[in-house]
Amino acid sequence: MTRFEYVAKSTSGARRSNFLYAESAAAAADILHRDGLVVLSIREMTGRPARERTKSQTKRFLEGHVPAGSVALFTKQLTSMLNAGLPLTRALHGLARDEANRTLSDVLVRVASSIEGGETMSLAMSRHPGVFPRIYISMIKSGEQSGKLVTIMRHLSRYMDRTEAVKRKVRSAMTYPTFVVGFSVLASSVLFLKIVPMMAGIYGKLDAELPMPTQIVITASSIVGRYIWVPIALIIALIVAWRVMMKNSAGRYILDSFKLRVPIFGRILKKVVIAKFLRTLGVLVESGLPVLDALELAGGSAGNEMVFRASGKIGTMVSHGSSLSKSFAGTGVFPEIVVQMVSTGEETGTLGEMLANLSDYYDEQVGTSIEGLSSILEPLLIVLIGGIIALMLVAMFLPVFHLGGAIRKGMIRSG
Repeated sequence: MTRFEYVAKSTSGARRSNFLYAESAAAAADILHRDGLVVLSIREMTGRPARERTKSQTKRFLEGHVPAGSVALFTKQLTSMLNAGLPLTRALHGLARDEANRTLSDVLVRVASSIEGGETMSLAMSRHPGVFPRIYISMIKSGEQSGKLVTIMRHLSRYMDRTEAVKRKVRSAMTYPTFVVGFSVLASSVLFLKIVPMMAGIYGKLDAELPMPTQIVITASSIVGRYIWVPIALIIALIVAWRVMMKNSAGRYILDSFKLRVPIFGRILKKVVIAKFLRTLGVLVESGLPVLDALELAGGSAGNEMVFRASGKIGTMVSHGSSLSKSFAGTGVFPEIVVQMVSTGEETGTLGEMLANLSDYYDEQVGTSIEGLSSILEPLLIVLIGGIIALMLVAMFLPVFHLGGAIRKGMIRSG
């Protein structure tokens, strides 16, 4: 299924612009005609247009980096100030003065000035895509249109807090294993490229026959030193290939599908991606966004092309009259528990709440899985890498033991 952006007129003459999923542009036009709309334009969408991506990247470069945690804290503070009855522009100027991040402070001043000039908050924020993501702008816009900006801000604040908490948990769990692996690679490189060649030179001057383990280590070190450019070139080639594949939809789909199928780690990553998709979809539905719009934004925010295409398929099935739960089941991507909870949410009118509960459930599963994996991985890495380094050191010092024994035997014979 392909995503199309359209502009159409209703029977009353009102212009409408949105997106839908269809097999082709002609099929998309047929869907709109059946809905009683006059099609003005239809454009195929393959992610964000290149011009829009370039503009966003340029903005991000010019504005500087603003951590997501800083935006989350700003959102929580702004929500509290609006809830207390403070005027929007006054709250923005106050937060700008107290903001430690200079880039975010400057952006808040510009947003406040734009609002004072007559722009809406969503439009003013949309001029800074490097700071405020699409989902942020969409929720603000929904709050403005429904007159429930403070309520929407509260949903947005909780959503960002939860997202940041999951990121911190994952980073915390992976910090120690990453440090161990990095230190081990560094130590092994020093041994192979410095210590072993130095010891080999000393043994070469002695003109003594070396034990087999020592010969193996010296040979391996010689090969690594001579062809060190091969792994470096391979790593660079893999990085370039990765970046090229990530620039098109087919390449992203192949890579993302592969990542979800990697043993052990793929299962954890799939839970992370599904949790993020469900959490985003739930908060957007609770904020009053139409389901099709919410699916498009949630699919894009999941960070996985496989889930993004699944969300597009769900949108297409829903637009053709299928229930949301049957559409979820039809993708073959989401587990049965997701389908059942979505079905319950549809029947009881608590879809947003059910999706939030589901995302919390998957977050807990991810936390438990990562903690369990870390508890096994950390000692395993220490034993494995420590053992390899110890074997290398023993192999390099074996000749010393042999020479010592030979010297002692010689001294006994001469005595």
